[in-house]
Amino acid sequence: MLCLIFTLQSQNQDTITGTIYTQDRKPLAGVTVKILDTDLGTITDENGKFSLVTGQKKGTVVFSFTGYEPQPLYFILGKTDKFTVFMRQYQGQLQEVNINAGYYTVKERERTGSISRVTAETIEKQPVSNPLQALQGRMPGVEIVQQTGVPGGGFKVQIRGQNSISKGNDPFYIIDGVPYPSVRLNTANSEGITQNSSPLSLINPNEIESIEILKDADATAIYGSRGANGVVLVTTKRAKKGSSVINASISQGISEVGHFVDLMNTQQYIAMRMEAFKNDGLSPAATDYDVNGTWDRSKYTDWQQMLIGDNANITNTSLNISGAGNNSSYLVSGNYSREGAVFPGDFGFKRAGLNTALNFGSPMSRFNASLSLAYHYTASNLLALDPTANISMVPNAPDAYDQYGKLNWTYNNLPLIYNPMAQLLNTIDANTDNVIANASLSYRILKNLMIKTSIGFNSIKRDELAKHPLAAQAPVYNPTSVNRESQFGNNYNNSWIAEPQLSYDTKLGTGKLSAFVGMSFQQNKSEYRNINASNFSSDELMDNMASASIFNVLQSEYSTYKYAALFARLNYSISDRYYLNLTGRRDGSSRFGPGKQFANFGAVGAAWVFSEEKLFKDALPFISFGKLRASYGTTGNDQISDYQYLQLYTSGNSYQGSPTLVTQRIANADYAWETNRKAEVALQLGLFKDKLNLQVAYFHNRSSNQLLASTLPPSVGALSIQANLPATVQNTGWEFEGTVKILERDNWSWTGGFNLTIPKNKLVSYPGLANSANSTRFLIGQPLLIRRYYDTKVDPQTGLYVFEDIDQNGSQNDADLNLHKFMGPVLFGGLQNALRYKNWNLDFLISFTKQTGYSYLNGMSFQPGYFNGTTNNQLTAVHRRWQNPGDDTDVPKYSTTIDGFINSFLGKDGSQSVADNSYIRLKNVSLGYSLPKQWVSKLGINALSLSLQGQNVFTLTRYIGLDPENNEALNRLPPLRTFSIGLKLTL
Repeated sequence: MLCLIFTLQSQNQDTITGTIYTQDRKPLAGVTVKILDTDLGTITDENGKFSLVTGQKKGTVVFSFTGYEPQPLYFILGKTDKFTVFMRQYQGQLQEVNINAGYYTVKERERTGSISRVTAETIEKQPVSNPLQALQGRMPGVEIVQQTGVPGGGFKVQIRGQNSISKGNDPFYIIDGVPYPSVRLNTANSEGITQNSSPLSLINPNEIESIEILKDADATAIYGSRGANGVVLVTTKRAKKGSSVINASISQGISEVGHFVDLMNTQQYIAMRMEAFKNDGLSPAATDYDVNGTWDRSKYTDWQQMLIGDNANITNTSLNISGAGNNSSYLVSGNYSREGAVFPGDFGFKRAGLNTALNFGSPMSRFNASLSLAYHYTASNLLALDPTANISMVPNAPDAYDQYGKLNWTYNNLPLIYNPMAQLLNTIDANTDNVIANASLSYRILKNLMIKTSIGFNSIKRDELAKHPLAAQAPVYNPTSVNRESQFGNNYNNSWIAEPQLSYDTKLGTGKLSAFVGMSFQQNKSEYRNINASNFSSDELMDNMASASIFNVLQSEYSTYKYAALFARLNYSISDRYYLNLTGRRDGSSRFGPGKQFANFGAVGAAWVFSEEKLFKDALPFISFGKLRASYGTTGNDQISDYQYLQLYTSGNSYQGSPTLVTQRIANADYAWETNRKAEVALQLGLFKDKLNLQVAYFHNRSSNQLLASTLPPSVGALSIQANLPATVQNTGWEFEGTVKILERDNWSWTGGFNLTIPKNKLVSYPGLANSANSTRFLIGQPLLIRRYYDTKVDPQTGLYVFEDIDQNGSQNDADLNLHKFMGPVLFGGLQNALRYKNWNLDFLISFTKQTGYSYLNGMSFQPGYFNGTTNNQLTAVHRRWQNPGDDTDVPKYSTTIDGFINSFLGKDGSQSVADNSYIRLKNVSLGYSLPKQWVSKLGINALSLSLQGQNVFTLTRYIGLDPENNEALNRLPPLRTFSIGLKLTL
């Protein structure tokens, strides 16, 4: 329905004018105003106003805008030529939203593939530094695990499970049409602390307009081999239609460790140690400094608070200027952010960026051009190793610093072998430059025929310097200048892509036919270098490689990757209810040998909007929208290293004074693509005029022709050869999602949403598994992410671990690994809520995961009671240890002997090493207030809003470690809890 008011006014020209509003009387910018059956048109500005020269005395003008009901209105110059229009939102609004599918856009109503979407509105309500954090818990079928809380750290992203046994499970990233690397940015220097730093850490989340994730064959087959593991499409912001607008925002916040583990205090620790001596029938020795009086037995240091207890300050600022006319628009934006660290000292991560976007032409123009250029710069100053590993330091260890504020290396005239604060001197500085450029040009040859080309360029340059100065090394080991080491790392990644396309749209019978064909040419050059320099004369000179006298090239690589493809898509719809989508692609990759470089991929997708059938309209009137869709297709996978099909030699031992070469890898000309076959069926429902929207999908994917290392006999001279084995991995699962409009009033609204994924992964086949290097990792019929372990328990009589000796040979071996557990999510999802009262809004997300993971006992580096001089404090959970014969417990007795220490490793690989690590987390909460327009307009401001946001606010879990999300690494900084306050204004 459209409300309108005609105002009579004579015109000196053949011009119609007017103002367009929403139902709540807000100006609606970007509304398309078009004279029917002509090429004449315009758009409304930021105030909802338009002016259009008609060239005729009367006619029909059509107002249209995504999500609103389009309406044709008749005008007569001099009578009805000035409009005040109130547009009504389309009742099936969700079905009219345009979804980015990469090479094309499709309405939600018409899509045949599986695509999930998060928009800027959702991203901006989260105080996150990496766009991937904004997706956690919000998309079915998308598992995102933050691997560390260190700024700029890595993420594990899997879309509908793990497809490849060896590697190559990352999705394909595209930013504004330009492929973006998914591999790590860092060199070997900083892998330890950042856990393979994420390339998307270069992108400021505030720059992003939307992120779409393509999942099934119909959505991903257009990308061929690159879409085997899903596609992540990132679209940055563009100018909104209307006059010039200035948007500015600033936020300030803090991050902190959300949960500390419960470690023993000094009194508890001393009691544990003395009980260990009693159990062993021993007394403290001269080297047992913690209990023999050498160290103060009443001293207590909270090493958690000391090492990871600081508040990390976070600052985010952004400014963008945009504007648009009838046939052009522009946007220029800049941003700066700084994220500190919770470690002591001035460590952190800085990021700055500049974004420009220009658009020329309009939907009615023959020629359209879109140009974008983005520059991102990051600088990080971090530690070489994560100090979280040291939070279990002995609680009565000597102070880290002496009375002069210098590192303490002696106590009571005895040398100290370790000082955890010395790690603060082992630093890594990294600077990264990233340029992304894209030009998209299109020309309409005929009314229904368009030619288009897209040209993109991406460059990433990263320099790292890791220093290990003499001041950080214990004097007891007598370090010399040779021990002063710096590692200089460089990582360069440059790529370009060109994609010409031809598209055609026409009516065919009672339906519409849409087709396009295109080609893709891509080249990527990467260079990686890591040089170790040592024997500096001073710690002050370690930034300069020329000051060293000893050099060693640790790693040096150079590779070129070339890729070419021909692709096509054909879509046919009948009566706006039947949809058929056919996709085909032929890919060529330089990563495979001659004769194996090309492969064909394709998919078919179909959808039926059954709610448009008269039978359903009459019988089930409460169904406002109903659609069945299905898809099937194949994609490949070339996410492997370059040149793997070639023979590789390395230097060997000298022979009679002459250098030798040794075979490192055997050539394999048959090295070919992995193949991924995907199938999906889904049901979408909109009930009660779309107040309730539901979707359920079932997927069934199989990945075969796996690229694995095949064992060779010793006589060959190489241990293995990379080859395709007929091993098959299967991923199946159910995905559920929905939204419900719980309340809709003039001043009140409440919308809820949910998503749930129940995945299942299985190794279907693996010929020769028993004789391969993976014989102890995998089991046929079980998931890839299983942990095989011994059936162990604490002997009630001895208090030590015992295991079930399956082969009865009296020793612990692989044959005794008779138990296994799936170390991954059984289900995961999220519950979203968005509430609004007048100018207030409250949004929150509760995420949840049911999973099995590592227990705290797996992270127990030492037997409770054992002393190694540094990190042998224990969680208070070990209080339930074995004490007397007959005790039934999973914690062994306290022991200070080496036998007990060795026994603890049996527990690390035994039944006690796995546990239920499920959790429910208040992932995000955002409270916002928009000041009334009548207040801010007096200051010349169009809009002003305040916000209070939180991320990882609190977690409910049985896991007693630092954090259950990534419990595989118990000595790693967990994802941090963040709170921020922000201000945003529009001029």
